[in-house]
Amino acid sequence: VDRKELQKVSKVVAIVEQDDSLTIVVKKQEAALKRLEEKHGSGYGKPPPGSKSEARAKKYNENCTREIVELCGIVSEKGFTDSEDRRAILFQDLFNTYRFISDKCCGLLLRARRYKLLSFQGEMLFQGKDDKTVITMMRTFVEIHGHYKETKQLIGPDEVYLAPKPSIKKVRKKVSRKCSRGSSFRSKEKCSAGQAKDS
Repeated sequence: VDRKELQKVSKVVAIVEQDDSLTIVVKKQEAALKRLEEKHGSGYGKPPPGSKSEARAKKYNENCTREIVELCGIVSEKGFTDSEDRRAILFQDLFNTYRFISDKCCGLLLRARRYKLLSFQGEMLFQGKDDKTVITMMRTFVEIHGHYKETKQLIGPDEVYLAPKPSIKKVRKKVSRKCSRGSSFRSKEKCSAGQAKDS
């Protein structure tokens, strides 16, 4: 990958907005956990490695990540293009579409906003009250899905996804040969009859 191409891709600008209250709370919790880890050791607040608790937590995070990617896919597919060429959808439309897939629509929206994948006004969205609130994708679905497909993780706000160049496969044309060595007995008869007609 050429450095100039990387710089061009990194210039893709997403609106940098102030962190919402959920993101601020999560950052404070992460900072407090770091201080506790420094004081009590690196495994503090985490399940023992190899335990069932660790496996459950890992499975939960994988499911949440997959559902966030699906949610972004719905916004991309069912939404509209706004004035800044980004995909967007009304909360009412997203909720009505997504409720058949998962009952955690609002929680996933908050988590997606924390990763700067989606943006919307307000701290929390409520059905009926916030139906006309516009939810906007801050990254393209190609970036979100491509990064997830490669790493099984959500793309971070500062990460750049470079789609792999498609490889071109050469296709050899299958040529039928008359009287080839691997022919069956019947085809040998046909072949010898065909040669007799030709002569």
